[in-house]
Amino acid sequence: MAQLSAPGSTKRWYQKAWRRAVIDMHIPDWDPRFLSQFDADRYVDALLQARAQSVMLYVQSHTGLFNYPTKVGKQHENLKGRDLPAEVIERLRRHGIAVQLYVSLIFDRWVYDNHPEWRGRDANGEEHGKGSRYGVVCPNSPYREYVRAWVEEMCHRYDFDGVFFDMTFWPFICYCEHCQRRWEEEVGGDLPRTIDWTDERWTLFQRKREQWLAEFAQIATGTVKRIKPHVSVQHQSSTYPAVWGVGVSYPLVEQNDFLEGDFYGDAVQGSFVRKLLGELTPNRPCGYATSLATALSEHTGRKPDSLLEAKASAAIADGTAFVFIDGIDPIGTLNPEVYARMGRIFDRLLPCYDELGGERVADIAIYYSLESKFDMRDNGRHVTQLSGKDTHTTAAVETARTLMRNHLLYTVITAKQIDQLQRFRVIILPSVHHLSAREADALREYVRQGGAIYASGGTSLVTNEGKRLPDFALADVFGVSLIRADWSDYIHYIAPSDLASAEFAGWSAKYPPMARGCGFGVRPHPDAEVLATTTLPWRGDLPTQFSSIHCDPPWEATENPEVVFHRFGKGQAIYCSTPIEMEENLREVFVRLLRRLCPNPTLEANAPAPVEVTLFHQPERKRYLLSLVNFQQEMPNIPINGIRLHLRLPQQVKSVRLLPEGREIRFRRGRDRVTFTAPKLHTLALFGVEYG
Repeated sequence: MAQLSAPGSTKRWYQKAWRRAVIDMHIPDWDPRFLSQFDADRYVDALLQARAQSVMLYVQSHTGLFNYPTKVGKQHENLKGRDLPAEVIERLRRHGIAVQLYVSLIFDRWVYDNHPEWRGRDANGEEHGKGSRYGVVCPNSPYREYVRAWVEEMCHRYDFDGVFFDMTFWPFICYCEHCQRRWEEEVGGDLPRTIDWTDERWTLFQRKREQWLAEFAQIATGTVKRIKPHVSVQHQSSTYPAVWGVGVSYPLVEQNDFLEGDFYGDAVQGSFVRKLLGELTPNRPCGYATSLATALSEHTGRKPDSLLEAKASAAIADGTAFVFIDGIDPIGTLNPEVYARMGRIFDRLLPCYDELGGERVADIAIYYSLESKFDMRDNGRHVTQLSGKDTHTTAAVETARTLMRNHLLYTVITAKQIDQLQRFRVIILPSVHHLSAREADALREYVRQGGAIYASGGTSLVTNEGKRLPDFALADVFGVSLIRADWSDYIHYIAPSDLASAEFAGWSAKYPPMARGCGFGVRPHPDAEVLATTTLPWRGDLPTQFSSIHCDPPWEATENPEVVFHRFGKGQAIYCSTPIEMEENLREVFVRLLRRLCPNPTLEANAPAPVEVTLFHQPERKRYLLSLVNFQQEMPNIPINGIRLHLRLPQQVKSVRLLPEGREIRFRRGRDRVTFTAPKLHTLALFGVEYG
């Protein structure tokens, strides 16, 4: 196995470790048998069998107990003075496996039990997490100094390559005395308790929570960097696409050398988060982690080999490190068959990793706002009654689902890429609730210079400070002005005009498609083209009055614009008052609208919907790396024959090769594209499209 942390290496360990491991070790010490049979040799043997290039080695866990004789906290009772990390590190170094120490922040059972004054409290004054397995404490409490002390102790004690700080987020909306004191000192008055994303004071509370969390993370990161400046630091990244309550946003990104998070969803979730983290991460590759078990709560549950291979293959296609998660037995042993299975999967994929690298090629970017991860329908609710919903993230993920199924090359960007918008032909703004003036200005200029945007709902109606604007900040780009804002859902119909007969093929003004989402009242500008309008169902004065007992058919046509096309400068925009990207009934319409904005895309494929296509440019190799991933809902995959691919590239294509073996694939050069047919696709296929 290649040495990942060799002296004088030009790459950091995480730039070379594509195959990573986490062995969960959240074991308490109530029973004297817990961890009594831990064997460092067998632990490392399991990693070797799994072909892991790095491991998160547990120094401490959610239990708050340490796996070495600490002078700051409490060591796990059953270790009786043993130094488990030292035992394992010495063996890992022999085999060149990179060492990333694992520690848990905020989720700390020992601290929770022994320092009740550090516990978080909800808006009613109740202790958060009471009766739970997970003891959670407030990062604004003196717990901060306790963390600083043991991080310093850990750094002086061990030789390692990186640190992973888990659970760096708010698991609750905290109203403890420590948070109240900070708010009084920095803002004044009581902490707000009524949700209102159009209220500047409430929005400031959320921005403060994001800031406070990042400052807490900086204590951990800064302590490591002060003592070991060349060691990588990383905080749990699965929370970037999580709802606003966790308080994770742009300030936390700065406390990471790279991003990595664990995710347990389907192919769409994996595709979305890998692209999001890949664009957001300070350094690449980012990491995508998932469990070997069917769920973390199922200790002996097993994902099928075919599913694990599909997930690892999808990570390869997105240029992302794959991290598998297993859990140690309470007694301290591991199941060797689990690691042998992962090793067999990695053995099949090993040759692919040498092909990775380059810059992603995408025609379309989903604009994801870390400051818009909420539901406007929560406005006016007490904070203890929040819904936990997040319409912006839902819209963004559903957009990704549609783009994947239609083989449109896409990525997910944030405000970090606001100065790079020209990389893309279309920017999608799916119900971006909060948008800063800087973001709005950049998007306006992007369209003025020839770009295209699709926007929906209340996008650009509220600043990221929570200031409600009288009109859309991008009204001049959208070609509409606001009459009425309404984020509530209702049944209505989207009736196409003659101008959109192609996009609404199969629908008509008499028989329009139904929508259940929100709809805004807007007025079109004189130079805008209205592609569709709102049609309402029949409404009686009483709930028992209706036009049809089972449904609410279309009845009353209105002039309210639903879909508007507008040319602005050299570019163009489509605004939808109803976020049709969220309407299953309207997915084909959504794709046709995007094709209006992006004719002649870089890639076209006749593949079935479960096949995702990705493309990376590797100029140093004078080629593009094209990947096909077959990720079907039911496993094992049914192999697919005859996938035909059309590529429009700025360079003259010299050859197409199936990688890693290098076999040439016949291709045909057309007027504006090259075309070739992929061999039978089982799970993963890589192609090098070389130019001269």
